[in-house]
Amino acid sequence: MKYSTWLLTVVLAIVIGTLRSGVAAVRFNVIPFEFDPVGTHLVASEWEEGIGCPTNATTTPDGTTAVPNSYTDPACPTGDPSDRRNTGLLLAKTGPTANVAAAGATLKGVRGTTITELGYDIRKPGASADPRGSHCGAGAPRFNITLSDGSSFFLGCNSPVAPVQQFVVDSGWLRLRWGGAGVLEAFNATTGLPENISGRQVREISIVFDEGQDAGPDNFGMAVLDNVDVNGVMVGRGPEEPREKDRDEGEGEDKDHRRFSAHSSASRPESSGLSFNDAMEGVRVQMLDGAKSVSYSGTCVTSVGDALLNEESGYTVTFAACDLSALSTSLTPSIGNYTITVTGPSGVVYQKAEALTAGRVTLHP
Repeated sequence: MKYSTWLLTVVLAIVIGTLRSGVAAVRFNVIPFEFDPVGTHLVASEWEEGIGCPTNATTTPDGTTAVPNSYTDPACPTGDPSDRRNTGLLLAKTGPTANVAAAGATLKGVRGTTITELGYDIRKPGASADPRGSHCGAGAPRFNITLSDGSSFFLGCNSPVAPVQQFVVDSGWLRLRWGGAGVLEAFNATTGLPENISGRQVREISIVFDEGQDAGPDNFGMAVLDNVDVNGVMVGRGPEEPREKDRDEGEGEDKDHRRFSAHSSASRPESSGLSFNDAMEGVRVQMLDGAKSVSYSGTCVTSVGDALLNEESGYTVTFAACDLSALSTSLTPSIGNYTITVTGPSGVVYQKAEALTAGRVTLHP
């Protein structure tokens, strides 16, 4: 009986999302990332259990008796039916907004989608301009949207393109939705003017949080989101951990202080990530939507994926890191090395191959 009820809930959620948008429902993942090119350690992005917007949550009146489906926040009468642990997306930026670093999440699986609605729930007890609760500024958390024709748009939590807001005074959450039954407008990143993007195909979408503790009116530098919405379909949890314990990690710098932070998984390449910074040449690289492929050769791992180059999309990065610690001696110390190649429409635009002078490269057993 419980299984049948859950299955019906899933089917209804998908059907309702399809009917609302007028297009086929889209399946997607929301994958956290941290853009921290020089390793400031002042940003964080992760899915955490217990901090999401509760829909039909279990509570207990006495510490021993569980009462299923006993609490739903008024702002979240519906949610992601696959989220059984009340998971929420934590985004934080500590310190000043001027620090070039950001927390965020990429929406994996939206490429080619005809977009009609975007939104999320935010942990906030009032309207978007209320100083209480999560930070909700004109620029963060925001949707960055790139359409199939390469044009870029954005929608900020409290930007002048106002969302439909659903909340009950002094409840815990605020539901924000742009588009839906009406026109989906977003700001054109080139002109700065609002433009109707409803019905146009998407190349990529991300959520970016880059306003720090100096941004008012809350001066909090943190937000908790849930139920990220594309065309009425909501995702309220992150991708599952890799089925195999095959996570590889690396971070460090070379003699010219080029720095990187990377992780990869062959079983779940979409959870892989890379941030790379070459301050001497003014190059910043951020992998988007995880890796398309992860491969191994000896003690080296290579990841290939779409990337931002200096925050511009349309590039591909190939990044290889090798663990050479087994060859290290007191006379010839060796940590490892890396190779990075960035290609664009015209071919290779950036390439380096260097030994590490600090850091580590750790491949799974």
